[in-house]
Amino acid sequence: MKTLRKSLVVIFALMVSHSVFSQEPLRDFFQAGEDNARILTKAYLQPYGEMLGTSLNAGWYNTAKVHKFGGFDLTFSVMNAVAPSSAKTFDVNKLDLSGVNVSGDGIAPTIAGEMESRPSISPDVQGGESASFTLPNGSGNDKLPIPMLQGAIGLPFNTEVMARVVPKMNFGDAGEVSVLGFGIKHSLKNYIPFVKRVPFLQMSVLAGYTDFNSSYGITDGGNMTVENGELGISSGAFTSRLLLGANFPVVALYTGFGYGSTNSDFDVKGTYSFTNDNEQEVSIGPDPFTLGYKTSGFDFNAGVRLRLGFLALHADYTVGDYSVLTAGVGINIR
Repeated sequence: MKTLRKSLVVIFALMVSHSVFSQEPLRDFFQAGEDNARILTKAYLQPYGEMLGTSLNAGWYNTAKVHKFGGFDLTFSVMNAVAPSSAKTFDVNKLDLSGVNVSGDGIAPTIAGEMESRPSISPDVQGGESASFTLPNGSGNDKLPIPMLQGAIGLPFNTEVMARVVPKMNFGDAGEVSVLGFGIKHSLKNYIPFVKRVPFLQMSVLAGYTDFNSSYGITDGGNMTVENGELGISSGAFTSRLLLGANFPVVALYTGFGYGSTNSDFDVKGTYSFTNDNEQEVSIGPDPFTLGYKTSGFDFNAGVRLRLGFLALHADYTVGDYSVLTAGVGINIR
């Protein structure tokens, strides 16, 4: 259990560092004014908001087979979403900003990208509630790993229930993270004659919902003074899938096709102050805005599981707008 907790801490620390990197952009964007800051922040954090929900919808299963009554498993997995190239930059000129000028071609990095030369923003008239600044860089990290501890137990009527959890973990000033989810899987094997006649074939349906909550502190820096700054993130992810697999004594192959939807809110809290180009003090807040990210659509995954006694190792790959590589290890008793 100690080793598992250490693994969770290490992987979530990577995730937290990815989020904490957004402190500087969140501060700097306010120099463009409150409305512009909301637009810029939403474009900058979009890959993170969409990868988060995508990762939460992965890792629910490593076989299409349903536990027998009383059978169970306890599995530790890491779901690692990857941002496509198109999600690493955004065009500032297409964001409908007001009262500012944008230098150069207006192409800037998102949190998942990285650029040496970046455009600048400046007021289009003297005065006003904005200041000149260079758009911040991205993290250069296009991956978002989410660790998960999940258990499942077989019930009567060819059904199993699943629960996944990451207990609230505190990273001091960097913030805290917690995850909770529930799912259900039901076997279709006895309803379909062909599948029923082939012992190694398995078919089932699954539905699962995961809730994620985290918070990260935002502190002073550069031209910005921050009071009670915080980025609060809450995400809900639902998936429904048709599973098909082949189970052999040591190896199990599985695929899943289904529909998923996610809803993530990024709540920017605190008061943000800076000095504009006319040496005037400008203050924005408290709690200036909440950003919402929604995704939905179909995806497909395929994977393999190796069973060595009670121990099971698995890995699978999900194809979608954001691809996800999942790998894990668990104790499995049928």
